[in-house]
Amino acid sequence: MTPGRILFVGLILVAGLLYLLNPGPEAFQEFLQAEAAARAREEAGASGSNVTDFLDDRLGRRAGRVDIEDVGRENYYVASVYRVDLNGRFPGGEWEYLGIAGWFTPIEQPSDDP
Repeated sequence: MTPGRILFVGLILVAGLLYLLNPGPEAFQEFLQAEAAARAREEAGASGSNVTDFLDDRLGRRAGRVDIEDVGRENYYVASVYRVDLNGRFPGGEWEYLGIAGWFTPIEQPSDDP
């Protein structure tokens, strides 16, 4: 095989893997719940108590619950862009996340300025 063919086959394999690992709306909802729980723990401070950690986790997950219909998704087959307005759950307006290879990263956040 020539180096060009090896590169082409490698790119096809990477694209196929990214397609299989493209996270869906349910994975994004789980991510938002975990993110809200982490922020609740962060806001509460490092108390170290198992009871407060449990309550922060439960309340954060409940606060992070967002209806799938409220989430805008642009599917690019190998990655997805999610837009969500968390209605005051996080300060500001609409957040934008990139979902690729099974994980999410914020790409646009509302400014903290009023």
